[in-house]
Amino acid sequence: MLVGNSSRRIGGAVVLALALTFSVWVGAAHATGLKAVRYHGYVVKVPRSWRIYDLAKDPRVCVRFDRHAVYLGAPKAQEQCPAHTVGRTEAILLQPASATIRRALAHSTASAAFATVPRGPGATTFLTPSRGIVVTATWSHDRGVVADALNRPSLRATAATATASPHPVIRAGARASSPSAHPAAAVFGGLGFDACSAPSPSAMTAWGASPYRAIGIYIGGVNSACAQPNLSSTWLANEVAAGWHMIPIYVGLQAPSNSCGCAGISASQASAQGTAAAIDAVADAQGIGIPAGNPIYNDMEGYSRTTANTSAVLAFLSAWTAQLHAEGYLSGVYSSSGSGVSDLVAQYGTTFLEPDDIWFAEWNNQESVASAYIPAADWPNNQRLHQYQGGHNETYGKVTINIDNDFVDGATADTSGTIATALPPPPPPTLKISPASDGTMSLSMSYNGGNGVASWRVLAGSSTTAALVGVASSRSRGASSKIIVRSAAPAFAVQPLDATGLVLSTSPTVATPPHIAVFGRSAFVPSGPGLGGIPVGCYRGVTCHVVTTVFAGRTTIATTGEEQIGANSTGLVFFKLTSKGRSLLNRAHRLAVNVKVQDVAGTKALVKLSLVPFTTSGSGPHRSVTQAAPLRIVGGTDFISSRGVGGILAACTSATTCPVTTEISVGRTVIARTGRELIGADELGYLIFSLTPKGRTLLANARGNQLGARVTITQTLPSTGQGSVSPTPTTVHATANVALVRFS
Repeated sequence: MLVGNSSRRIGGAVVLALALTFSVWVGAAHATGLKAVRYHGYVVKVPRSWRIYDLAKDPRVCVRFDRHAVYLGAPKAQEQCPAHTVGRTEAILLQPASATIRRALAHSTASAAFATVPRGPGATTFLTPSRGIVVTATWSHDRGVVADALNRPSLRATAATATASPHPVIRAGARASSPSAHPAAAVFGGLGFDACSAPSPSAMTAWGASPYRAIGIYIGGVNSACAQPNLSSTWLANEVAAGWHMIPIYVGLQAPSNSCGCAGISASQASAQGTAAAIDAVADAQGIGIPAGNPIYNDMEGYSRTTANTSAVLAFLSAWTAQLHAEGYLSGVYSSSGSGVSDLVAQYGTTFLEPDDIWFAEWNNQESVASAYIPAADWPNNQRLHQYQGGHNETYGKVTINIDNDFVDGATADTSGTIATALPPPPPPTLKISPASDGTMSLSMSYNGGNGVASWRVLAGSSTTAALVGVASSRSRGASSKIIVRSAAPAFAVQPLDATGLVLSTSPTVATPPHIAVFGRSAFVPSGPGLGGIPVGCYRGVTCHVVTTVFAGRTTIATTGEEQIGANSTGLVFFKLTSKGRSLLNRAHRLAVNVKVQDVAGTKALVKLSLVPFTTSGSGPHRSVTQAAPLRIVGGTDFISSRGVGGILAACTSATTCPVTTEISVGRTVIARTGRELIGADELGYLIFSLTPKGRTLLANARGNQLGARVTITQTLPSTGQGSVSPTPTTVHATANVALVRFS
């Protein structure tokens, strides 16, 4: 589609490639400005400017009816079409008559599907019995050029010429007489794509590795442009059985004044043309096995919202919806947010007959169905599709297709009753892990199994094969979500949950990429000579040998030699400021710096920190530490602001977050006590506390600005006992004798 995109089915059945040899002769046709093209003895005469494409020599050529061309041979399964193709002009396709095409033509003739149409856009397909050639021709404004090329005084087009298909289709005779509600399997939530021509079966198999599970298929319409050598009831049945959700698209008449040069709606006949389009679209849908109860989306390309355009488009679409409902189908409309969608929004909730589902083109790369153009109350119940990116190449399984991207939360075709309905389960959720230098972990997840995702659960483990435990949850709804967690677990998985908390699926366990993290926002540095320390985590699976560099603007103010941090553990790296660095720090009081911590293997973390100066004298009090897994107190000095607020640096060596409480005492006097605080799994964190007035007085009077204190951090662990009697949970305590140092 073009801010949309368009395409066209040139066959309800697969065209069988025949092993025929042929020759092409192109020569002058007297002095008429024409050239003659011969194929298996059949000759057409076309303007010299027309391109000639030999499909046997280049099977990748896209058979398109939006350009003046003659195509020789059957369209190939591997043709490469652009995603953006719309409209139709004068063009001719000559191909061998397979048995499938012969049957389709016989059916069309027997049912009087063709009639002589004196003017207007159209398409015709006929068989040349003596040559065994099927001729397909389309035209827009210059019907006479095509008639002269085929040497036919009159052209026979389908009776509903405004919606004519340029290829014979075996259409089902029976139609539903009353509307049907959404079949349960028709509502899909997740990622999809649309392409001008339905991909080959092998391409669809290769794209099973993609994140997409819905595909837009172009089933007909006078402004469709691409041939569909693959699209048939067999193709549809096989791909639905493989787990693909189908979005049927019909490219009918466009706004009266349009930029694509497409056949347009007649203002005086807009309603009648909308009705005719719906009748033809239903026939096209049934021709490939899409029964009543399913949606068909009319592709209305972008247009200028003039009074004439808007009134004609709305009359056309209202009649389209009314006729589809009468035929037992759901009505869908695709258009750009700034034109067709805005016109429909303006009518929503009035007496206007709006479509059941809306598909808006808004290329903002947002994988959601929210739009500033569409109020939340309009089409709110799984009735929206969003084309969020335009034509571009993507490759999966070594197969490249030019596609538009779609996020789907609405009706797709359920072909139950025509094919097997026992579809395989949806693929498990996908998960991408992106560690940040500050110790946070960004998890991006997506689930194509439906739109009933109410929340997500994050699981973590010590390896990709170890047992997983829940570490976080997200209330974010929808098939795609993103959550940031503070955990350095070696492996993660995610689970989408429904509104009752039921687990819908579980993703594969994904290993966390190797990385280095720097914790906290500040580093404390002595005003005079001495070392500052930065909390760092090594998550590479092996011991990290890191070099630390500190920059103030473009000036390097500290560089270290190699320091070691154990594999998948945390610690302090120490640095010493240059004289220039100390001068900058003492003048600034708080010095903003950039810090790079880089392992010799190349892994690095880049963060912004504030350097904070402090002053002490003397050797200070005795320091010691007693650890208790999973808790670890890091460092023997902790820093307190002039207002009495400080932090204890501690580590959690568990695969899950450590909830702890902290108590600080001097002798028998408790000078700080906290409520529950959290330390991220396998991470360092600061436990923030406030001193009591007594504590602030003791620190203010401490010799050399170093107050000896005892720190105790406590975690209550769940019991692993079993039986009918609930055992008492156990607690662990990590303790340390530290020096509290005040900074201003």
